[in-house]
Amino acid sequence: MTLESIEEIVALLEEHPVAEIEIEEEGRRILVRKASVTRPAPVPAIVEETQTTPQAEAAEASETAPAEPAPSILLTAPMVGIFHHHDPPIRYGAIIQTGQLVGYIESLKLMNEVTADIGGRVTEVLEDNTAVGYGQPLFRIEPV
Repeated sequence: MTLESIEEIVALLEEHPVAEIEIEEEGRRILVRKASVTRPAPVPAIVEETQTTPQAEAAEASETAPAEPAPSILLTAPMVGIFHHHDPPIRYGAIIQTGQLVGYIESLKLMNEVTADIGGRVTEVLEDNTAVGYGQPLFRIEPV
């Protein structure tokens, strides 16, 4: 493998949203890996506002509503492929940090890193070594 071919591989890696490229040629193997993969920004949710009358506000204030659970955030697949957990796998109840590697998505025989957008406690593991689509939930995280 020549220096020019390695430079071409590095250029391909920079041009495409993949985490690593592995090539085997004539009994030699080369693995080129990025430090991190940029993910598209999440789409903001649309919130509808409703107008309430003073009577409705008083009725709502007089009722005792049960405490709502803490909001949770979904960690979703940034691309289409096969999701594989990081070793050791992230399980229910685990505390993860923002930017922590949680797994990989295999797409076109390339392994792309999946990192956490937010830190917190994992309250649900939604996918495990299965085919995923863009935006499909992988984990539910409760911020701590």
